[in-house]
Amino acid sequence: MTDVSNTRNANVVLVPGGGSGEILALSDGLSFWGGVDPETGFIIDTHHPDAGACVTGKVLLMPTSRGSCSGSGVLLELALSRIAPAAMIFSEDEEILTLGALVADRIFGCGVPVVRLSYDDFQRLAAEERASVSEDSIQAGALVIPLRKTGASDVELTERDTRLLAGEQGAASALAMEVIVRMAVAQGAPRLLDVTRGHIDGCILAHSANLIFAERMIEMGAKVAIPTTINAISVDRCNWQSQGLDTEFGDRASRLADAYVNMGARPTFTCSPYLLDDVPAKGECVGWSESNAVIFANSVLGA
Repeated sequence: MTDVSNTRNANVVLVPGGGSGEILALSDGLSFWGGVDPETGFIIDTHHPDAGACVTGKVLLMPTSRGSCSGSGVLLELALSRIAPAAMIFSEDEEILTLGALVADRIFGCGVPVVRLSYDDFQRLAAEERASVSEDSIQAGALVIPLRKTGASDVELTERDTRLLAGEQGAASALAMEVIVRMAVAQGAPRLLDVTRGHIDGCILAHSANLIFAERMIEMGAKVAIPTTINAISVDRCNWQSQGLDTEFGDRASRLADAYVNMGARPTFTCSPYLLDDVPAKGECVGWSESNAVIFANSVLGA
């Protein structure tokens, strides 16, 4: 376990907001993808020590989460259905659920507060029964833990970064930039690096949130700014109608693919973009998601 008690990233607000409820303290990290039912909020990972517990309305404490990165979409689904945790508190670095909470807050106005505490304060809070989280502090009985707000000032931005954040290229770009900056804060990054290409995950219709998010971005006028490939999707985009699939599912899955293509992504539909003709060069800085692609790019291609 990483003790962040003596770093500038301890006792910080990563996603602002307020919430209160009964504390659900998990000893082990939990994957929301396959570990939490997006329709009920119950923990369905039978191997997790807290299987059967419900995260809905709880102040959820756990050291960090586990993959897949699709867990961010599950949290968004919970938030859109109003059955998400009241707040989430971690003691280690965490990006997956933080991203889902941030998107829920900034795009849909139904965010989940996210806080990272020092190991000692995390343990003290875990011993309490209920907690209230605000943008300034956590209160649980007689325990009060002051919190530090975070934002764009925590990251060194270039002039172009600042202009994007201010909305020079539209609302969608400004929102995307805000999410990137806040995720940089969560990771303790001092500055941003430009990337030359991207690969989009989250293209499988695992739940409604994936489609709602993509189509909301289209409504905002989102377009890719660099060459971007797209992950595998849930259906054969051209032939699903003749394959006996449920019409409603096939239509929605195809709409999800269309949303990213309409944003300018190449219709590659592969989780292995490193097998395409144009692959990143050694030392190239790319923005890829999809777990196996990230590993291959870093370890084999040297990007």
